Amino acid sequence: MILSITYNKDYKIFYLSNEECTYAFHIGDGGYLHHLHFGGRISEEDIRYLSRELKTEFAPAYNAREQYVSLDTLPQEYPIYGMGDFRETAVLIRTQSGNRITNFKYKCHKIVDKKPQIGGMPSLRGGETLIVTLWDQENNLQMDLYYTIYDKQSAIARRTVLINMYKESVDILKLNSFSLDINRFSFDKICLQGGWAKERSIERTPLSHGIFEVSSTRGSSSHHLNPFIALCDRNTNEDYGEVYGFNLVYSGSYSIKTQVDQLGFTRIGGGINEKDFCWKLKSGETFETPEAVLVYSEHGLSEMSRQYHRLYRDCLINSNYAYKKRPIVLNNWESTYFDFTEKTMCDLIEKAKGTGIDTFVLDDGWFGSRNSDTAGLGDWFVNTAKLQGGLKNVIKKCHECGMKFGIWFEPEMVSEDSDLYRAHPDWCIQVPNVTPCKSRHQLVLDFSNPEVVEYLKKAIGDILTENDISYVKWDMNRNITECYSLYLNAEHQQELMHRYILAVYALAEYLTSTFINVFFEGCSGGGGRFDPAMLYYFPQIWTSDNSDAASRAYIQYGTSMCYPLSTMSGHVSVCPNHQNNRVTPLKSRMYMASFCSTGYELNLNSLTEAEFEKIASHVRFYQSISDLILDGDLYRILSPFEGNYFAELIVSRDKKKAAFLLMKMSARTNDCYPIIKLQGLDENSHYEVEGMGVYIGNVLINVGLKFQNDLNDFETICLRLNSVK
Repeated sequence: MILSITYNKDYKIFYLSNEECTYAFHIGDGGYLHHLHFGGRISEEDIRYLSRELKTEFAPAYNAREQYVSLDTLPQEYPIYGMGDFRETAVLIRTQSGNRITNFKYKCHKIVDKKPQIGGMPSLRGGETLIVTLWDQENNLQMDLYYTIYDKQSAIARRTVLINMYKESVDILKLNSFSLDINRFSFDKICLQGGWAKERSIERTPLSHGIFEVSSTRGSSSHHLNPFIALCDRNTNEDYGEVYGFNLVYSGSYSIKTQVDQLGFTRIGGGINEKDFCWKLKSGETFETPEAVLVYSEHGLSEMSRQYHRLYRDCLINSNYAYKKRPIVLNNWESTYFDFTEKTMCDLIEKAKGTGIDTFVLDDGWFGSRNSDTAGLGDWFVNTAKLQGGLKNVIKKCHECGMKFGIWFEPEMVSEDSDLYRAHPDWCIQVPNVTPCKSRHQLVLDFSNPEVVEYLKKAIGDILTENDISYVKWDMNRNITECYSLYLNAEHQQELMHRYILAVYALAEYLTSTFINVFFEGCSGGGGRFDPAMLYYFPQIWTSDNSDAASRAYIQYGTSMCYPLSTMSGHVSVCPNHQNNRVTPLKSRMYMASFCSTGYELNLNSLTEAEFEKIASHVRFYQSISDLILDGDLYRILSPFEGNYFAELIVSRDKKKAAFLLMKMSARTNDCYPIIKLQGLDENSHYEVEGMGVYIGNVLINVGLKFQNDLNDFETICLRLNSVK
C-alpha cells in the first residue's frame, strides 16, 4: 500500500498520493493556493510550471510587479471573490458594513492520520487528511480546507470550514464544499437527469464555454438532477478513457457548476445552493459545508463507478449493514393501497409463507385517520378501526409464518386533516397570511423547530419500542415551498433549507443509532432523495416508484454511475404495470429485481400455484447471487440509452464467481445475433457458464458469448458463472 500526504517546502507543493492517483497543489505568490494535478500517480517532482502566470489584457492584477498577471488567469484551488478572478467564486461573505471582498491566503497546515467527522452531517469514515488553514487578515476570518485520501480508491474527499474570529457577525452567501480548476476543456459532461418514475437517466453532452449547472432548490437532492456530474474525454466509454466524477454527500438544495473560461480552463465547484441562502455566522461560531467526493479513473466510466461503489460500501454506509444480507420483503402497497384490514394483511402474510420472502412490510394507511392521502399524516398511532389488535396481531402472524415485520413512516410531512395539525398549525413551513401550496394534500413540517423533531423522536420511537419491528421504510413525498419558518427570526430565514436537512439528519441519526437492530430503507416519492448522505443512514433506497422491468433497466443503469447495486431497492410488481401500464414477462421482472436489493409488491391472492413456485425459485436464485450484489464489482456492458440491449456483469472480488444479465428492449425481425464480451473476469481462469459450457476467461473477455437473436420484447437472460479447475 502506498498512501501519503507530503509537503515539499522547496516547491511549496502538497502531494496527496496512493497507488492509483495523485492530487497536487501549491502555495503560489501572494499566498494563494494554485491547483496543479489530479490524475494518475506521479512522483514528487516540481510541476509548478502548470500554474505559470499567464498574461492577458484587461485582467486586473493582484501582483503589482506585473501589470498583466491576474488571478483570472491562474488555476485556483479555492477561488475568492472580487480580487480579479471573474470566474465562479467558491466563497462569498458579507460583513455588516456590506463589504463582500475577502482575501484568504495560506497560513498553515497539518496532516492527521484519521479524518475528523463533520458536525451534524454525514461524511465518509477514515482516511489520512490534510487540513490547510487560510486566513483573511482584514476580516479576521479563518477557513480550513479538508482533503482526505483513501488507500484503495482514486478518490479525494473535500470540504470547507469557516470560523468567524471577528467581533461582529458576517453573512455567508456562498461557501463551496470544493472547487477545482483543470487546465483544459475538451470534455464531455455527464449528468443524471430525470423526474418522478424516470430517475437518473444518463445525459451526455459536450462541455462548452460558459456556465453549466446541475442543482436543486427544492429542499432535497430531487428526482430531477442528482448531485453528481462527471467530466470525461470525448472518446471515453465504459472501459476506456479518463473521467472525473464529482458527488456531493448532501440531501438538500445544492449546486454543482462547471465553467469554461477565456483561456480554456475548466472550473468545477459545488456545495449548498447559494440561491436564497444566507447564514448568519456570529463571532466565534463555525460553519461546516457538506463533503464532496472526487473520483478519478483512467479506465473509463465503469471503473469510476466501481471506485464510488467500493468507497461508499467501505467508508459511508453503516458498517453493520454494508455487507449484511438484505431483507427480501413483501410490501402491501400495490396490493391494497389504503384499503385493507387486519384480516387482509394476515391473509397476504399467510400466502407468502414458504416462498422464501422473509419480511412483510405494512405501507401507508396503518395510522391515524389515514384512509386516503388526504388525512392522517403526523398522527403516528395505530388506526385500530383497520387493525383491531393494533400491530401486534399482524406481527404475530408474521412470526407464525417465519417472517419479520416492517412498517412505513413519512416523518417530515403533516396533513391538515390530522390531530397534529389541529394542535400545532404553527409547526408547518408557511408564510403568515399566505395560502400554502399543497402536494398530495400535505404540508412540510418545520424541522428547524426543535419541538417538531422531539415530537417525532417520541412518536416514532414509541411505535418501534412497543412493537417487534425489524424494518422501516422512511418516505418523503413533496418538496418545500413557501420557504419561511414561524420559529426562526428574520435574520435567520434564509438558513431554513439547510437547517431543515440538518434536522432530518439529526432525526435519522437518533432513530438509526437508538434502534440498531432495525433496518432502515429510504424513499422520496421513489428515488427523489437518492444521494450519498441518505445512504449514510439508510443502506438502501427505494430506487423509483416505477417498478416496470424495462424502465428499471434505464433507472438502475443510470443510478449505478455512482451508487452500488446493494443500495438500490427494486421489487417485482404486477402487470400491467401500475406506473406505465406495460406488460413484461414475470421472469424479466424477477431478474431485473435480482440485480439490486430485491422484494415484491404483488397481490399474492391473485397468483396461481405455478406463479408461487416461480417466486420461490426466484428467491433461491437471488440468494445464490446476493453476495455479488453486496460486494461484487459491476461492469456495465451494454447501455439501454445507446442501443437495443441492457447488459451488466457482477464479478466477485476474487473473480471466482459472476452473474450476467441481458435484456432485449424490443424484438426486431431477422435481427443479428448479439455477441457480448464479458469484462472483469480473470483471463486465465476457466468459467462454467450456466447452461452454455466451460470457457477460459480470455475467450469470454476478448471474443464473448453468442446469444440467440429471437428474444421477445423485454425478454431477459440471466446466467451465473463459476470458476472451475
